[in-house]
Amino acid sequence: MKKNIKGGRTLITSAVLLLLVIAGAWVLKERSEDRKAAEAAALQAEQEAEEAAALKAEQEAQKAAEQTAQEAAQQAEQQAADETARQEQERASFVTDYESMPLLNTTPIRNLSLEIGGTEDEIRLNWMSPDGNPGKVSWYTVQTGDLQTVDAQCTASVTTPGYYVNKAAVTGLEPGMTYAYKVGNDAGGWSPEYHYTVPDVNTDEGFTFLVTSDAEIGQDQYNEMQVTVDDWDRTVTRLTDYVPEAQFLIHAGDQVGQFGSLEQYAGFLDHLALYKIPLAPVVGNHDVANEDMVEELGYGAGPYFYEHFNVPNRSEQYGTNNGDQTGDYYFIRGDVLFIVLNSCTEQETDIHEQYVPQVVAQHPDTKWRVIIQHYPAYSGVQKYQEKLDAWIRNSLAYICEDNDIDLVISGHDAAYSRSAFTNRRCERYEGYDYSSGGVAVNPEGTMHVTCSTATGSVYHDSAPNENLVFQGQPQEPMALRIDVTDTELHLRAYVMDSWTLYDEYTIQKT
Repeated sequence: MKKNIKGGRTLITSAVLLLLVIAGAWVLKERSEDRKAAEAAALQAEQEAEEAAALKAEQEAQKAAEQTAQEAAQQAEQQAADETARQEQERASFVTDYESMPLLNTTPIRNLSLEIGGTEDEIRLNWMSPDGNPGKVSWYTVQTGDLQTVDAQCTASVTTPGYYVNKAAVTGLEPGMTYAYKVGNDAGGWSPEYHYTVPDVNTDEGFTFLVTSDAEIGQDQYNEMQVTVDDWDRTVTRLTDYVPEAQFLIHAGDQVGQFGSLEQYAGFLDHLALYKIPLAPVVGNHDVANEDMVEELGYGAGPYFYEHFNVPNRSEQYGTNNGDQTGDYYFIRGDVLFIVLNSCTEQETDIHEQYVPQVVAQHPDTKWRVIIQHYPAYSGVQKYQEKLDAWIRNSLAYICEDNDIDLVISGHDAAYSRSAFTNRRCERYEGYDYSSGGVAVNPEGTMHVTCSTATGSVYHDSAPNENLVFQGQPQEPMALRIDVTDTELHLRAYVMDSWTLYDEYTIQKT
């Protein structure tokens, strides 16, 4: 009996233990499932938090981007407004120099011009005096007190009755020095005293020069001549004020509208700014007589260009006109040979093919070679294209390639253009970056640049030309600034009224 009771207890104990194990297992299972559920919930919460954070970050980034874009737009708008305001301020400050004309007109001296010398230490002067005795140049060095007096060559004027043409050259100029000068004599009177400062640079290491064209004083058919005179004054005043380091100023032809107008020549020359920078004038089609102009204007040819300018190294054989003592000429600055051609000569144009090689042969070691003439080889004006191409383009192409010409500067178009590099067959070289701001390294061929009008006396619309890579008509006066070093020629074209950059290009030689 006791044995049965003991076995029953054992069975009960085992059952209880089994139940406890089952219960424990159930509890463990429940806890495991609860833990998994908790972990899943935590993971989901973490994912939701990450998604929320990512969404918030994305929204904040989008908001920041929108804000940045808005700020950039506001900044661009402000910059545009600032640039507009700057241009308006430029125009407002672009004041005509009314002092220059009465300064010269207070004396008997007329049509004084300060001009480029054949060498770096030379300045040439030209003026008219009512006295037949040779005039003098009084040339005073401000820093040292040295004074030199130079005698002029004097001849009776053919174009201006009662006046005498005086031509003189002063040498020994030094960089950085300022000179006070006046011209005339005691019998015929003296001009006012003007000042000229030689830029303080070594031109062998690089220098700057300026280009204008087609002032065409008196040509404007819509305005009085004085409007063009004032526009010309503003252009040269701004150039000499903003680029005082410039060595000289080229004017690429058509100084006046009518070759025989003394009033127009006075309107071109009598400006204070032109008394402090040497001028390199170029013969334009309005500057010398031709059959059409003589018949239209009713007066004959005469040496108007010659009697108003005193250019260096003038040829008496090449580039001449029967009615005027014109001629091709050249000068050197630093390592640059400048050859000025009279593209309006009455001779056959191919005479320049004889002249240019002679000049180059005399100066074979110059690294840069620049030709300047009035008529462009590649016109950007439709009415000129066929006419000029027939007798200018081909001859100039031969000259440029055969004599390693780097740049040709022209005018006449009253619109701006820049060509591709071209060869002697007038074919363009591809493979260069011709965009504005582009750089060409050791390019083949020659680049041609046509400067638009300096006064706006007339504007011509631009027409496509297969060899032109940049052209336009801003309907405002323009000028060029060109900086030359041993390895680089950097051209910049400016719109004068607002002094904004219109185009630029760089040629490099390594």
